[in-house]
Amino acid sequence: ARPRDITVVEDAAQAYGARIDGRPVGASGIACFSLYATKNISTGEGGVVTTDDAALADRLRLLRNQGMRRRYEYEIAGHNYRMTDLAAAVGIPQLERIAATTAVRQRNAARLGAGLDGVPGLVLPAVIPGRTHVFHQYTVRVTEAAKISRDALIQGLADAGIGSGIYYPRPVYDYPPYLEHPRVVIEPCPNAELAAAEVLSLPVHPHLSESDLDRIVDEVRRWLGTP
Repeated sequence: ARPRDITVVEDAAQAYGARIDGRPVGASGIACFSLYATKNISTGEGGVVTTDDAALADRLRLLRNQGMRRRYEYEIAGHNYRMTDLAAAVGIPQLERIAATTAVRQRNAARLGAGLDGVPGLVLPAVIPGRTHVFHQYTVRVTEAAKISRDALIQGLADAGIGSGIYYPRPVYDYPPYLEHPRVVIEPCPNAELAAAEVLSLPVHPHLSESDLDRIVDEVRRWLGTP
C-alpha cells in the first residue's frame, strides 16, 4: 500500500489484546475495534478507532462531535458519533481487566484443544508462532471426514444444553444486496464457501468452569467419535 499512497485501516473488531511479534494489534497505523455486545470488551454497541497519527486523531474527534472543537464552534461538517458517558463507564473497567480475561479465554481454548485433539474430521484453531490469539471465538471446522455433519453436531450439542454458533454461514457475496449489484464482481471463492459450510464456534468465554469445558469436549467426542 505504501508505494501507492493507500491508507490501510485495520479491521481489529474482535482482537483486543492480540499481538503480532509482540506488537499489539491496532498499534501500527489506523485500526477499528468493536464494542458490540458479543465482543471481548463491550459497551453494548459502538466502537473505538486507534491511530498513531495526531492530526488524524484530532480530525476524528471533530467528526464524532458535529465538527465542534468547542460548543457551537463548528470547524468542519461532522456527525453525532459520540459514545455516551454511561457506555464509557461500562467499557473502561473492562479495559483494565482485559489481560486477565484474555488469559482465561486462552486457558479455556487450550483445554478444549487438548481434549478435542485427534477427533476425526475436526480441524482445530491454530496458534501461529509469533502471534497471540485472544480467542474471541473458538472456531473449529467440521469437515466431510467427520462422522456426522456440522448441522447435526450443532443439534446434538443443543440437545445437551450446549450452545454453539456459525460465524459466518455464507460468503458476503451470496446475499441479495450483492448478488445482482452492478459494482460487485462475483467469482468463484471455493475456500470461502468451504469455510462457510464447515465452521462452528464452541463456547470459550471466561465464565466457563473446568467441568463445563470437559462436558463440551465429551459431547463433541460423543457425536464425532474418537480415533
